[in-house]
Amino acid sequence: MDDRSKVRTGLAAVAALCAVATAPGPAGQAWAAPADGAAEARPYRTEGTLIHGTDDAEGAPLLKPGLGYVDSIAAGQRRYYSVRLDATSGAYVSAVAAPRPGAGVVSYQDRVKVTLASPDGTTCGSSDRKIEANGVAYPIADYVARQVASGSVASCRKAGRYVVTVERGAGSQDPAGWPLELRLMVEPPVKGGDTGQAPEGSWRTTPPELPKGKARSRQGGTGFNDARPLSTGVWADQIRPGETHFYRVPVDWGQRLDATAELPAGKTGEAAGVNDALGLRVFNPARGLTKKSSFEAYEGQEAQAEADTVPVAYGNRSARADYSVRTMSFAGWYYLAVTVNPDVTRFFKGSVPLTVRVRISGTAKAGPTYDGDAVGAGFGLTDADRRGAAQGPATGDDAVAAADDTDKGRLRMVGYVSYAVGALLLLGLGGWTLAARRRTPAAAAPAAGPGRHRRYGPPPAW
Repeated sequence: MDDRSKVRTGLAAVAALCAVATAPGPAGQAWAAPADGAAEARPYRTEGTLIHGTDDAEGAPLLKPGLGYVDSIAAGQRRYYSVRLDATSGAYVSAVAAPRPGAGVVSYQDRVKVTLASPDGTTCGSSDRKIEANGVAYPIADYVARQVASGSVASCRKAGRYVVTVERGAGSQDPAGWPLELRLMVEPPVKGGDTGQAPEGSWRTTPPELPKGKARSRQGGTGFNDARPLSTGVWADQIRPGETHFYRVPVDWGQRLDATAELPAGKTGEAAGVNDALGLRVFNPARGLTKKSSFEAYEGQEAQAEADTVPVAYGNRSARADYSVRTMSFAGWYYLAVTVNPDVTRFFKGSVPLTVRVRISGTAKAGPTYDGDAVGAGFGLTDADRRGAAQGPATGDDAVAAADDTDKGRLRMVGYVSYAVGALLLLGLGGWTLAARRRTPAAAAPAAGPGRHRRYGPPPAW
């Protein structure tokens, strides 16, 4: 290969490197985005070990406590997993199915059912959750529980291998597979046994007034794994249409959680209102659905979705009431999930201002005495948890930039690489020029004389 070919080859490689460095996505691939109002929405962030559920119970892979697992599930598909439980601990297996923002979901047809069966095949728990807002794709999450308290099914209190079944509805209009996140949490037994049911009067109370005042900025996460901590107060966020933002709130024994999500007035005119514009859901520390609000409509005026819970009590799990009471049965991080319909782009350009109001009310009490590390298993709070929720990693004006951290980091990296590539290119050209000036072989060089001049620098073909 001659010198000119070497130079051209080198520059082609540098140009390719520049192209990769500045391409908008991993490994130079462009990011796919839905062609609708949710084009800029961030999807749910899964976290965990890759796992493949089986088509039958016999060879179902094992889920271990405290670890996250990630799979996918197609419409009409049924996946099997297994867990090994002792005879004394409570167990909660959660499943999060996350259609991409903007997916063509249909309310009450797009659904996910989770079932837990004992070693002899007895159903110990089941959950069937559906998309409840037509055309609004958001993460569906809930758990199935195995309780060992008196009154539960005897075969479900035995030690052994239990089977978890996750089934996605066959009537889905979304052809894509949904990311599926699974987690097993094991709650240690309580010394002395069941502590009894909380008195009914302890939770039939009027919701407290929510806080007012200046909002502090806090960017919501995309899922349970990156949910941002909140405490009592007013919080400001920016949410893209089609996104679901997650926050986590520390709620102790004897305390209750009340929250609202609010959209401001948008541009008015002839734009039609949006049904199912704003939704708010509450999940407990084991990712069980605790409370949900009906999706609120939006017509250009202020809109608000609200949710409130009962106080946390161990005995709530056996209360003769609906799931919103039974799921408030342990202390720890509770989660708020706020979803905005992609169609609100009719009223807003770009991100939508979102206000979240939170109040944790009630005096924290001592909980039951566990025979094991309940806090380490995810059931309970530390002083650091409470301080972190109040302070947070970003409060005040410095949090305004938090929403763009990923994009800015990517742009900074592109800038650093571009500078480095440019420097290498200049050094390469300088080195080539210097070498060319020094290279004057007598046999190849034309004789000096009238009409003959040595040529330095790049070849003429450049």
